Amino acid sequence: MSHPDSLWRRLAPAHVLAGRPDFRVDPDRKGRATLYSDLRPRIPGFDGILAGLVTLPELSAVIAAGEPDACHLACELICLGDPVDRTVSDFSEQAYRAWYADIARAEIDPFRHYVEHGVKEQRRTLASLRDMRHRGLRKYDPDLPTCLIAVHELSRTGAPVVALDLAREAAATHNVVIAALRGGALLEAFLEHVCDLVLTDQPLEVMSHFKDERFAKFDFAILNSVESYAFTPFLVANEIPFAAYIHEYADYTFPVFKSTFTSLFADLLIFSSDHVRQSWAGRLRDVDFDIDRDTMILPQREGAVGRCPPERIREARARISALIGRDCAQLRLVCGAGHLQWRKGTDIFAMAAQICAARDPETVFLWIGDGLNPEDMEFGVWMTYHLRQIGAGRPEGNLFLLPAGPAYPDVLAASDAMFVSSRLDPLPNVVFDALDAGCRVVLFEGASGFGDAVYRRSGHVETVEYGNPAAAAEALLALPRKTGTAGAAQPAGGLLFARIRRALFDRLAAQRRFVRGASDIDAPLLFPRPEQAAFRILEREKMQRYGRRRVWRDLAEVEETLSASDNWVHRALRLAPYATVADSSDLPPFALHVHAFYTDDLAADVRSHRAFRLARRIVITTDNERKASEIRTRMGAEGLYPEVILVPNRGRDILPFMQLFLPGGPAGKDEIWCHLHQKKSLATSDSGDVWRAFLLRILLGDDAGLSDAVGHLRDPAVGLVAPFDPYHVPWDASRALLPRFAPRLPGPLPDNPLLFPVGNMFWVRAGVVRAMNDLFGPSYPWPNEPIANDGTEFHLVERLWPTMAARCGLGSVFIHKLDQKRV
Repeated sequence: MSHPDSLWRRLAPAHVLAGRPDFRVDPDRKGRATLYSDLRPRIPGFDGILAGLVTLPELSAVIAAGEPDACHLACELICLGDPVDRTVSDFSEQAYRAWYADIARAEIDPFRHYVEHGVKEQRRTLASLRDMRHRGLRKYDPDLPTCLIAVHELSRTGAPVVALDLAREAAATHNVVIAALRGGALLEAFLEHVCDLVLTDQPLEVMSHFKDERFAKFDFAILNSVESYAFTPFLVANEIPFAAYIHEYADYTFPVFKSTFTSLFADLLIFSSDHVRQSWAGRLRDVDFDIDRDTMILPQREGAVGRCPPERIREARARISALIGRDCAQLRLVCGAGHLQWRKGTDIFAMAAQICAARDPETVFLWIGDGLNPEDMEFGVWMTYHLRQIGAGRPEGNLFLLPAGPAYPDVLAASDAMFVSSRLDPLPNVVFDALDAGCRVVLFEGASGFGDAVYRRSGHVETVEYGNPAAAAEALLALPRKTGTAGAAQPAGGLLFARIRRALFDRLAAQRRFVRGASDIDAPLLFPRPEQAAFRILEREKMQRYGRRRVWRDLAEVEETLSASDNWVHRALRLAPYATVADSSDLPPFALHVHAFYTDDLAADVRSHRAFRLARRIVITTDNERKASEIRTRMGAEGLYPEVILVPNRGRDILPFMQLFLPGGPAGKDEIWCHLHQKKSLATSDSGDVWRAFLLRILLGDDAGLSDAVGHLRDPAVGLVAPFDPYHVPWDASRALLPRFAPRLPGPLPDNPLLFPVGNMFWVRAGVVRAMNDLFGPSYPWPNEPIANDGTEFHLVERLWPTMAARCGLGSVFIHKLDQKRV
């Protein structure tokens, strides 16, 4: 057994030993007393806490043997920090700071905090990481490359099933590590093919602290599903190349940042069908993604048809007959499968059954799946009532439901056809299963990736008009019956993992542009914390390497991009530096508008910005008299007496402003306006407060000086002045509205707006606002509150202000102040 002194000499770094040969004395502390000497008298059970943390067998042995000073040694080793602490114990100062932002912000000693407070608060140590790891049955081989496959969960659903196939294939040639955000029924199946499996919803914070060999270097990774986006920070921070294999439609991928982060940082996007890729086109254009170069289509497998012998069909039909109480021997059977829900179109499946009941009583519809909860007000209540009204489950009826389970193979073998009634469903695995069982498949045009030619060439997949159960019923009744084919079933296979790996490495080998180093603009995307500055450099490098953009590199890039564009809107945009006004008497007269649905910060804004006292006129809109009275009182206390106008709670902050400029409206003849708001969605978090301060400082200045933003409107050729935002914010979901308004404009809208008043606060000429009103017309049916987070007309208006200025023959100026914190 090692003596404490010999362990100290072996484990403490040389520079520590040079000044501290004896761990019992600390020359850097007052009175040379050690941390252990300080803490032990004050923390009950301190030695037990230390013993529970220690993982190094030799150190645990001397503690267990009651060796004098053993716990003293453990404490002093742990407080040396990284890498000694994690070598001897389950405590890591590095990990503790990463996990707990309050500790990092307070700049307090992590180990001291843990033993004094963290133990009682049950804060995490490295011991918790062990619970997240599951050792696979495959032995790690250092001579093989290592692949990380990430999936959002391990359930028996589409993407996890694909991930299991990938792991099974990859295990023949690679060390495979699976990482998932959540567990599920496939956990044990995955363990057969992997060296390690990790379950964590915080991959960067957790996986960065695994130091054993299998996590030391991943040769590449596959993100299987956009729902695995949370692994992107870990991959970028560790410079691991990765392909994202995408199954999900953009139409239901929310929040949008899932697709944004995936497309910004994946070396290659691989889609399981072209129809899915088409749904991503707008979001990819939003980040200047090169679709032709950096995407490809790889089908999960070919749409080949398997064999189902006649005797297998007869046996399956006999068992199904017993389950549903109706003889199915001579009937036409149409199956559906999956979770009962709106997306899967279970209600449409039932309607098709109703239509067929009158046309062919010998056709029976059979759905197998779970999820029907008669107490679920979103779907279950209404679907249960629907099924009861049409007689589902009655022996004399033609619609039956079975729970997911062992009957599934018999359902497929017995069925002549599968009706995929889904409203939007990329490549449901049940269709592959149905094809393997020799079934024909009917689905809606535009509802699934199975509409792609690669899947339809089998001749067993047919599409009908979208959402039309009558068209589906007609197609199903026209299909030939399944008579069976002798011989064993021959389901189609495919080396999907090998094809993904080859495609990724081909793309990496083709890359000729590389960027290294920090950029002038340090606005975070994946890595918001101050101590993650090195990671932010890596995220910029990767975006810029592929020419993708969500953050501007520097002001020169903005200028170059504007100069390179020939779009009529872009030609009217320019940058200008922030400055303060030396002589306010030289400024044009201006009015301020504030929409104050919330009034909390109004008085503070007035005190903090001299512009309020220089305004010729202040107009404040709000939605009820109580708030109006509060506004008058608060503003009166500051010596200001605004015009307060009551408006409906409609159109966020911008519609109340625009309606001031309707014919005969309160805007009157005032020409120059500043539009502000007390928008709570900006002010309900620390980052929101910082953003709002950023906007107000650039637009208004502060309590001592006035921003020269309004001074730019001395130039009659300028119609809009707004803060320059370091983020490259695209059309986003507003892109879908562009076709409705583009024909009313004098030229084509740009593919990306590049610059606009992000946050909807700006200086503007009255004529520009009237032009915006004209674009929508006097009777436009504006959406009512509450509205979506993006994609409404109000989000489009925010992006169209420079367009309206250009339509008026005026330019837009964007004021940059890079030393003003944005987030």
